[in-house]
Amino acid sequence: MSAQLVLDLPRRFAYDEADFFVTARNDRAFGLVCQWPDWHAPAAVIWGPPQSGKTYLAHIWQARANAAFADPAALEGHVWTARQPLILEDVDASALPETALFHHLNLAREHGSFILLTARTPPGSWRIALPDLRSRIRSYPTAEIQPPDEEHLAALLLKHFSDRGIEIAPDVIAYLVQRIERSMAAADAVASLLDKAALAERRRITRAFAAKVLKTVGGASDEGDEGDDEPDDNF
Repeated sequence: MSAQLVLDLPRRFAYDEADFFVTARNDRAFGLVCQWPDWHAPAAVIWGPPQSGKTYLAHIWQARANAAFADPAALEGHVWTARQPLILEDVDASALPETALFHHLNLAREHGSFILLTARTPPGSWRIALPDLRSRIRSYPTAEIQPPDEEHLAALLLKHFSDRGIEIAPDVIAYLVQRIERSMAAADAVASLLDKAALAERRRITRAFAAKVLKTVGGASDEGDEGDDEPDDNF
């Protein structure tokens, strides 16, 4: 049987608060989001490694605060009346227009509005030349998101497969948890990889199929993991 053509269709990203998996790795960051609007400052910072859940929490806060996303690099040309709370993601990822950010933070304080900042590193390590901005940001409440543990990684895998409309057996999740990097990026990547491979070969994602696919991309597989799964026309 010839392989099925796989189209790179966009998938649905779900950012429902009810589906956010809270563990000791992210509970302080989730708590900070939930404490709004009772922050003691007009802004707060959530930081952690790439694909750790910062964007997910930003979307949860967006729904709670009716906030809008803005590009930090384009703040100089950004007209903001402070009527709607603002989300600035990955503020430490590129050159920051410091004067424009300081102006936005002042507007938030003057008008009783709020700004949520996300970053990969803690605010104390940001290279900020403007002294007033540096001290202002370091006074805001912050919360770190740590890389996921095994329990969290299993929940992330389940969510990524669910977002793709795939039901996955517990033994497949357990197998993957022991063989992929502990990060949200890895969970998303392996779910995408297995989804595309299963569509191409018209197979269900079993433990044996997952082992075979991981082996083809250089992942380790245990002897005996690979089986002779037959194509499933009802996939």
